[in-house]
Order: sequence, then C-alpha cells, then structure tokens
Amino acid sequence: MNRTTKSFWQSTGYIPWFTADTASAAGLALHTLAISLLGYAVSGSTVAAGWLGTASMIAQQVASVFGGTFVDRHDRKRLIVSNAVVGVLAWGAVAVLLLCNALSFPVLLLIAVLASGVNGFLGSATDAMLRSIIDIRYYPKARSLNEGRDATITMAGSPIGGFLYGVAPWLPFLVSACMYAVAGVAATGIREHDSDNRRIGETDGDAAKGGFFRDFLEGWSWSLHRKTLVVVLVVAALLNFGVNGIQYAIQLHLMSCGTNATSIGFISGGISLMMFVGSLLAGKISDKVPVGPTVCLVCLFICLCVLPMALTDNYWVMLVANSFVGLPFPLINAMLLGFIFAKSPTNMQGRITVTLTVPAQVLSMFCSAVAGTLLPVLGFHGTMLVFLAILVASAVLVMCSRSIRDIPKAAQWEHTILR
Repeated sequence: MNRTTKSFWQSTGYIPWFTADTASAAGLALHTLAISLLGYAVSGSTVAAGWLGTASMIAQQVASVFGGTFVDRHDRKRLIVSNAVVGVLAWGAVAVLLLCNALSFPVLLLIAVLASGVNGFLGSATDAMLRSIIDIRYYPKARSLNEGRDATITMAGSPIGGFLYGVAPWLPFLVSACMYAVAGVAATGIREHDSDNRRIGETDGDAAKGGFFRDFLEGWSWSLHRKTLVVVLVVAALLNFGVNGIQYAIQLHLMSCGTNATSIGFISGGISLMMFVGSLLAGKISDKVPVGPTVCLVCLFICLCVLPMALTDNYWVMLVANSFVGLPFPLINAMLLGFIFAKSPTNMQGRITVTLTVPAQVLSMFCSAVAGTLLPVLGFHGTMLVFLAILVASAVLVMCSRSIRDIPKAAQWEHTILR
C-alpha cells in the first residue's frame, strides 16, 4: 500500500489531534522562557531561578512515571482536554496575579510545580494517541513532521515570549493560557475510534483485565528487558542532561549579565531554527539511511558544536554554536525513536512513552539547578566544560554499543528484532 505524508491528514482524527498538539506546544513555548525570566525577577537570584525550573521538572517526571499507565487505561481524548484545562487555569492565574501585583516567588513556584505535575501525568496521552491514528511504518515521516512543527513553534515562541515579557510580564502567560484553550477545544473534535473501530486509548483485552500496578510493571518490564533500549535510555539521559544544561547555563549567564529578554529568546530561537532545518533533512533521509551509523555521527557533531562555547562567552559565538547543536535532534528522534515505537505493542504506547522519557529526563530534572549552582563557582567556561564532558561520554557510549550501531534503515525494521 503506497502512502505519502499527505495521508496523515486524511487519517481518522489527525487534523484535530495535530491542532491540539500544536496549540499545546505553542502554549508551552510562550511561557517557558518567561517563567525563567519571571523567577529571576521575583527572586533576584540565579540559584532560586534555577531551582524553579528543577522543581517543575521533578514534579513532571515523578508524575509521568505513573501517567503512562493511567493514559493506557483511560480515554486519551478526555485526558488531552483535561490537561489543556489545567494549562488555562495555571498560566491564566499567573497572568492575573501579575496584573494585580500579587505574585510572590513561593506562589509562582507552587503554580509551576502543580502545572508541571499535571502535564507529566497526562501529557503522554497525545503521543500515545498518535499510534492509533497513523500507520506506524511511516512513523519516521510523521515524527519528522512533528519535529519540524515543534521546532517552528519554539523558534518563534521563545523570541515572542521574551518580547511579550518585555512589553508586560503578564502578557506571555495570558497568551499561553489562550493557546491551551485552543488545544482543549480542538481535542474535543478528535474522533474516538480507530480503523479497527476500537476506541482510541482503549487497551487490548489482556491489559484491560489487569490492575493498575500490573500494567505499570508490564510497561517497565518490557522496556528494561531489551538491551538496546536500556543503552538508548542511558545515552538519552546523558545527552539530554548535557544539552539542557547548556541551555540553562546560557540563559542564566545572559540574565546575570543584564542581557535583554528578546536577545535571550533568540538563543532558543536559533537552536529551534536549526531543529527545523534538521526536521526537513530528517523528512528526506530518515527512512533511507541506516539508523545506527547516523546516530553515532550526529552525537560526535553535537560535541563539536559545543566546544566553541567552552572557550568564549561572546554572544554571537554562543548564538551560532548553540543553534547548530539542534540540527541533529530531529534525525535522532525520527530514526531511533521511530524504530523503538515501531517495535512496541500498540496497547502499550503510553507506558513505552513514559519508560523512554522518564529515564531519559531523570538527570535533566537537575539541569537548571546544576547550571545555576555551577555558574557562580566555575564561571561560564567551567560550567560549559562540565556539560561538554557529559556529551562526550554519551557519544562514546553510542559508538561502543553494537546493538545501536546495527539498527538498519526503516525498510528493514519489519524484519529486525529489538534486542
């Protein structure tokens, strides 16, 4: 059966799903930079601002540990709507409190942690639903499309969020709340039955008969008993920690130097621009080249891009070098994650999403705090060297793993075992 990327738009429920996912991504992009700027403005401390991000990440990751199982056992459409409602209430409340000049750091911390926790618990519903909407054989193409969409949103969202914050600190949070409202409305239009006339989000019979704890253990057992997947999780954890740590270090360094919010936003915009370029590249070659050797090369490329930032803190060098760090990520996500999801059971998509993202993000929960703590002690260059060392370790691990190096191109996935 011949299909193209166009067929995604003709699939059951894809347009409202894509709209809801896009609006949610826009809401997140608009307040991500603003929350860091606001945390620093309210507290006056890079350490406090760093721990604001870390506390939010901890809440999100802890909640997501159980969220994947919850998502696999309930109607994913309703969960997407519920998550959007929480986004409207949380970031709308921040906007109102700022307008009333009544926002304190503890209140900001509480709202950020609660919103992140709910997003962690329910957020995997969107990705889990995608498996029931498109043919998994074309997951690399679909993933490339989503990567390009996300990169475009982040590319525009961070500078726009910084600009809106410069106009009025409450403005990016109000716009973010509106985006979540759009996501909730769009999600109500997702059709609840797949091509097999089964409710999207409903688990297969055996899974549905089991208890929550049994389903929870089943997802982790499936993932941890596959050597390739375990190596991928370790590599992803190191890679995410290094790259995210660099982003926080740059942001906090520029904040402490008095750089304006729009310029800081362009740092995120630059890396997003290159992710967009990378997504176009992934759309062309992700299903045509072998996964293993490509992943090895792009990990080395990331390390080379970070090196200049360990030698200078010139804004333009940081902007260019950091931007190129984002180029390979759509390829990694489309190819490596595409292979893993292609070999995962349909009724376990929520749990597999969690078993992939939680370990991969476990170290990243502390990126903001580590960056904020290291900057006053080691300075910008020393902090960047620490994160570069982490990235080098991840690249070495990838190249030494035969199970990753041997992953073939997409046409051969059907006959390839996920060891």
